[in-house]
Amino acid sequence: MKIISTYALLATVSFSPLTHATLIDFTGGTVTQFSGATSTTNTTTNYDDVDFYEEDGVRFDFIGPSGNPFSYNVGDYYGAGNDVIHGHWTNGIFGDMESILVNKIDNTAFDLNYFKITSNTDCGGCAASGLEEVYINALADGVNISFSMLLPSDDWGFAGPNSGIFLGSEFDNILAFSFTYGSAAVGFGLDEFFIDEQGPSPVPVPAAIWLFGSGLITLFGMRRKALKNSPTLS
Repeated sequence: MKIISTYALLATVSFSPLTHATLIDFTGGTVTQFSGATSTTNTTTNYDDVDFYEEDGVRFDFIGPSGNPFSYNVGDYYGAGNDVIHGHWTNGIFGDMESILVNKIDNTAFDLNYFKITSNTDCGGCAASGLEEVYINALADGVNISFSMLLPSDDWGFAGPNSGIFLGSEFDNILAFSFTYGSAAVGFGLDEFFIDEQGPSPVPVPAAIWLFGSGLITLFGMRRKALKNSPTLS
């Protein structure tokens, strides 16, 4: 009985967190527009004038006035068969977005581990200048900013580099997070949020690959030298 109980406990500890793990890819969720209309994202349609979006118990809420339907988009915004969330900051000429607020619908705490930027540019539909100033903020209590981090610039759409952002412990056990702008930002797009789920393995940087390769070459050279200098048995 003790052994069975121990295995049962291990199974609970090992597998219960997986029931809460979530990958938000903006497909199959519910779009609610300011008109009150609701739709399901399906990789073929872009929905504009979106009030909020819900998927797997997580809500992405656009903060800002309605009136400019181009401000708030969810769906196949880039026409590439890949659903994203995309907005236009009130700082620019294309929209009225003031921030994006994200939390669980049941208001429980969660860990944000990773997401991908698809656009962060100060020019509509073009390459980033590098002057963009957009932040992701952790809201540990769901209201007040407990940590803020500047995000990298990114060209419009899937042109690249589509930076993957790995988050630290500051985004663990939070009730919400948000995106806000400081200056020189117009278009902003996002995809693939890993919530309560470990993010993808980082791709090795070229320098690391070179060091690994040079290490193998060095070991191979040392091996050949050792064999060359070893006495020959007759």
